Amino acid sequence: MLPKLLSMDAGHDAWIAALIGTVLELLIIFGVIHVIAKGYRTPRYVLPFMFALFLLQLFILTGTSRVLVTDQLLHEMPIHVFLIPLVLFGVFCCLLGARPIFRGGEVFYVLIIIGVALSIIPALLKIRGSEVLPMFDNGWGIINAVFKNAIFFESASFLLLFSGDIKVTKDFRKKFMIIASIVGALFVFFVFMTTAVFGPLAPMKSIAIVDLTTHSSFLTQGGKVGWLLVCIWLLLILLRFAVTSYCAFVCLRDLFGVKKFAGVIAITVAIALWAVWAFAVRTWDRLDVFLGYLPVSIIVVVFALLIPGLCLMRKRRAQNV
Repeated sequence: MLPKLLSMDAGHDAWIAALIGTVLELLIIFGVIHVIAKGYRTPRYVLPFMFALFLLQLFILTGTSRVLVTDQLLHEMPIHVFLIPLVLFGVFCCLLGARPIFRGGEVFYVLIIIGVALSIIPALLKIRGSEVLPMFDNGWGIINAVFKNAIFFESASFLLLFSGDIKVTKDFRKKFMIIASIVGALFVFFVFMTTAVFGPLAPMKSIAIVDLTTHSSFLTQGGKVGWLLVCIWLLLILLRFAVTSYCAFVCLRDLFGVKKFAGVIAITVAIALWAVWAFAVRTWDRLDVFLGYLPVSIIVVVFALLIPGLCLMRKRRAQNV
């Protein structure tokens, strides 16, 4: 959904906003990787704010997955039929642990790549350079787009959560940053491609990766199989939901202690149920209003809390996981 959100403020310069956000994210990731390599651990007082950040991400993931399901697959799905299994899935992933979740991502990696290829490659021929010109025509709208969607450029928060638990070598740092840069470049190109294909209609395309499949004749002729790609992208969102749920759980677990494991699970479920119902399920308009407050939240967490926190992090022996 990010191409839509960026283009709403930046117009045909949405890809420039994506580039700025990606560069800033890579710089933060580089700094965090350097800190983690020194064997430091995130201070305890930062955990509640990191939990709030992951909870914000769960709001967005819930809304995105519901739009994907109701708009593309099951138009009349009742709210609770969607909400309850999703939250229970998140709880199950908390109990399952990090390693099985990441291994699941590796198992479905090839399937996701196939989904990307089937969605994007046929639409490459529809790119029109005139739709992204003139560049920098939207001025302040570019910066505003980055500011309002800062929540989407926060990969470093996942790394911070596991700081002190991973042994980071110099070779690992180099490979990690190369891969992160390649992924960032692909993302920027995807936003560029969405804008160049749809032009002024880009702000109206809620799920860009699915909308691009309309340009795939072999998907739309002789039997529509676009629903298969929708399922693939829903799988990707569920994997992200699993990781985010587990990170939120780890924040509470480390904050309250391992001995209160069952209590932490109960708190996580209760907060998730309330949050999803209050912000992401009742109406999409309520989520849009809530997202308007995210930039302030991101600035407070990142600049006022996390950055000073990095300077006060406690050093401990790093372990392989």
